[in-house]
Amino acid sequence: MPLRRNRRQYEQLTDFDRGRIIGLREAGWSNRRIGRHLGRSDMVVARCWQQWITEGRVYRRGGHPVPSRETIRRRLTEVGLRSRRPLRRLPLTPHHRQCRLDFADLGQLGV
Repeated sequence: MPLRRNRRQYEQLTDFDRGRIIGLREAGWSNRRIGRHLGRSDMVVARCWQQWITEGRVYRRGGHPVPSRETIRRRLTEVGLRSRRPLRRLPLTPHHRQCRLDFADLGQLGV
């Protein structure tokens, strides 16, 4: 009986599988153990992990890289969008402060 390779080994890795490989490697699993768990060869796991370590990104289907956080932040800044913290209160100008003091003084006078 000739050796037959597992058909799954010829399929492209999905984003989900890439994420599982990275997560399991970060959890301390070996390439061989991950490969057996996912039904892939340990070399596929090693190449995926090496790509993640060297480039810091994983490729999506179609060969397009997943952009990093810095790239997304830079692109948003280029088009004028910035992340801002919401204000807890409005900043008071000296004029606003004086108006509030005048209002408080009127309340004490009973007017």
